[in-house]
Amino acid sequence: MALTVQTQISGDVFILRCDGRIVFGDEGAVLRERVGSMLPGTPKIVVNLDGVDYIDSGGLGILVGLLVSARNRGGELKLVSPRERVKDVLRNTNLDRIFRVYANNDEAVAAFRKQVA
Repeated sequence: MALTVQTQISGDVFILRCDGRIVFGDEGAVLRERVGSMLPGTPKIVVNLDGVDYIDSGGLGILVGLLVSARNRGGELKLVSPRERVKDVLRNTNLDRIFRVYANNDEAVAAFRKQVA
C-alpha cells in the first residue's frame, strides 16, 4: 500500500499521520519531502505511525535523517503509536533508544511544551 501523509498543526508542532509503508524509494520520499518542507517553519515534528504496517531499512534511514535535520534546527522528531511490527524493528535496530515514542499525539505535543518550560 502506498504511503499517504496527512498533516495537521498543533501550535508550533507539525503532526503527520502516515498510512501505508515507509520504504526506500518513491513511497518514503513523500514523507521526506513533506517534513523537509516543514522544517524551515518549525523543527518540531510528530510522526504518527499508527497506520504504518511496514518499514524497511530505507524507511528507518528516512526517519533518522529527518530526526537529524530537526535536531540541527534546534527541534526534535517524535514518534507516536507505532504498531507492534514497527516497534520490533525499532527495538531490533536499537533506534528505540534514539527516538522518543509516545502513545498519542497529545502526549507528544505536550512533551514539546515541557522542553520549553
